[in-house]
Amino acid sequence: MNVDKVLNFNFGENRITYSARDVMLYALGLGLGRDDLRYVYEKDLVVLPSFAMVAGHPGGWIATPGLDVDYVRLLHAEQRMQVLRPFAPEGRIVARYRVTGIVDKGPGKGAIVYVEKTVHDEDDDAVIARVISGLFCRSEGGTGDHGEKPVSPAPLPDRAPDRSVSRHVDERAALIYRLSGDYNPLHADPDVAAQAGYDVPILHGLCTMGVAGHVLLEEVAGGDPARFGGYDCRFTRPVFPGETLRTDLWLDPGGARYCVTAQERGERVLDRGTFQLAGDAP
Repeated sequence: MNVDKVLNFNFGENRITYSARDVMLYALGLGLGRDDLRYVYEKDLVVLPSFAMVAGHPGGWIATPGLDVDYVRLLHAEQRMQVLRPFAPEGRIVARYRVTGIVDKGPGKGAIVYVEKTVHDEDDDAVIARVISGLFCRSEGGTGDHGEKPVSPAPLPDRAPDRSVSRHVDERAALIYRLSGDYNPLHADPDVAAQAGYDVPILHGLCTMGVAGHVLLEEVAGGDPARFGGYDCRFTRPVFPGETLRTDLWLDPGGARYCVTAQERGERVLDRGTFQLAGDAP
């Protein structure tokens, strides 16, 4: 990894006009359908708060020649998202980005590159959402630490969850979800997946997180996007299309803690998740 070039990468501004079609396509990528019609049908359309994670997606910038990052072995490590106001069903936005830091796991152990995205309303430049992505570059250990390091999330409560909700992942989920902007071939091309060490293409981590976000919206925020303040998690294992995802929730006055398990394998795929109701988000 060329540390200086990664830290000082110039993304430029991304000005986007998004439509109801983009909003509905995102929801379909998460597996929502007839039972969740308000997210996938233009009449009285409601935008999922987690749409912030794909709105103005920066694309495969980290594969830019000269950054010297092995893009094929890239995985999501962490994600944080704060929503300051609900998205309109269609609109014009400006996305701005910066690399905030690099955390070195050590030689042979990889490094995490943290990228912040702020999504602004083009009309008044007000911030709609903030998103911080931690990208695990598995081949890039030994870089040293640089810049800012987010606070590590606390372990989950040591008791049974208050609620559990299971959702099946469609076999086509990754192929639909990628149409919202993340075209990493790891999620579509069997040959690329094999190069990365997987038998088949894996699901986008942000798709798994989006599924959990819908559960949190319905179960904790009463289905009201205005009450959805933000959420975060660690990505701990890959998810394969066709599996069942179980979201376990521990409720508290300001929101909830959560994790997600691939039910058939009994493996936790999202860990140390925190959800904040609006007014309680950091």
